[in-house]
Amino acid sequence: MRNYKMKPYYISLFMFSVIGVLAAVAAVFPQEGIEIGDTHINFPTLTEVLAEEEADEPALSPEQLLALRAQEMRMQEEKEYLDFFDHNPARIRYPQTTDGKSDYFYLDDFYAALDGADTTSMRIVHYGDSQIEEDRISRVLRNRMQQQFGGIGVGLIPLYQSVQSLTIGQYTSREPERHMVFGLKQYRRSGSRMYGPMGQMSVVDSAVTVNVNPRSKQTGMLPAHYFSRVKLLTQSGNNMYASLKGRRETITPDNSRLQMTELAVPDSSTTFSLTLSGRGDVYGIMLDGLTGVQVDNIPMRGCSGTIFGGIDAAQLSTYFRETNTRLIIMQFGGNNMPYLKTENAIASYLTTLLGQVQYMQRQAPDAKILFIGPSDMTTRLQGKMQTYPWLAEFDERLAEMITSMGAAYWSMFQAMGGTGAMAQWVRSGLAGSDYIHFTRKGSDEVGDMLVNALLTGYRYYAWRNGQHAPIEKLQPDDSALKTDPAPMPAIATIQN
Repeated sequence: MRNYKMKPYYISLFMFSVIGVLAAVAAVFPQEGIEIGDTHINFPTLTEVLAEEEADEPALSPEQLLALRAQEMRMQEEKEYLDFFDHNPARIRYPQTTDGKSDYFYLDDFYAALDGADTTSMRIVHYGDSQIEEDRISRVLRNRMQQQFGGIGVGLIPLYQSVQSLTIGQYTSREPERHMVFGLKQYRRSGSRMYGPMGQMSVVDSAVTVNVNPRSKQTGMLPAHYFSRVKLLTQSGNNMYASLKGRRETITPDNSRLQMTELAVPDSSTTFSLTLSGRGDVYGIMLDGLTGVQVDNIPMRGCSGTIFGGIDAAQLSTYFRETNTRLIIMQFGGNNMPYLKTENAIASYLTTLLGQVQYMQRQAPDAKILFIGPSDMTTRLQGKMQTYPWLAEFDERLAEMITSMGAAYWSMFQAMGGTGAMAQWVRSGLAGSDYIHFTRKGSDEVGDMLVNALLTGYRYYAWRNGQHAPIEKLQPDDSALKTDPAPMPAIATIQN
């Protein structure tokens, strides 16, 4: 038996023939129908058929068409946001909801605080290891946030700066006695957890003067170089004296664990010389404005991020509450990577980090936590520079742990390219020859990626709240951010 394949021409002819026959029947069939025995038969007329088709597909007005198009565009815009949040390597990973989905609204309170920064100040505190020394990464975050949402000042600085900042120059007349919760054990404070929000403090027992100046070319002044408010963080059982801009103020102890004393300065100051005398503990100096965004850069060289429980809870909670801290960034993991060689070692370190993040959540209930994992790091294996064997797995497990406990995670490892990326960054001049630390140019690149991820979330927040003018990406100020700072007087450097 042969198989005959009917040609498209014959199929079309057949279909139109059937339609023609039905149309002819509809034209001659009586409108009242016909009776066949006990059965009554009706057949629709052509007019009724056409009327039903028109009723099924009514014509849309221009306004309805525009509304439909707007809805389609909105759905497409949201899809693009969610695709970024779910798949982009440089995305922020959000906590998981009870149904296992990402909580895309986790940072909404932080974004709302940014919106309100034109009337009140709000704070971002950036803790990290040596990757953020010199104000690296933090200064890009601060500059772009202050340009967009307002704010001046460099934030919280120590009385004595052992590693100079790229943003301001700081010179202290002498090195006071210092204690730190991180670094070498010789700097610990015996029997005390009073280290302040920076995890370090200085003891004033005789006069000490600190001078601060902006570090930039004359054409490269940043919002961070200006300040209109200076606050001194202290704790003492005796009077201390602060001399600033020709005025001498007495700081009488108030028996609090963290006393915050505001010192009068002219608006738009860029330099100051502060002399402290008497006796007491100094936990830092705040250089801020009355409104806008402030960003604290708090580097802890050699730290693995496991020391926060060693800082007095009342000191931390007081600082976060009084400064309206709305985002705490914890950037750690790199210092432990060479020692993570087994499954048990990874599990133990993750458990310890979990406790530290939970401790910070308790001290700052109004702040969101963003944990940043380690960058790609390489070591010599079989004669070649290769990514540490456990790094990729550690990064993924760290992300899962952080998001499962109600905090956000940013994978610096994935954002910079994942396994093997560090070698390319070194070749491009973005990382140093140790294949661990970023150059200043590389730190700026990381800072930009971090801010872009945060601002993508902000644009989604603004979009959901009916703000139809999304923030455009801001480029760093090349004249300010990417210039070598002016030389500073030589000072002793403490290796922490």
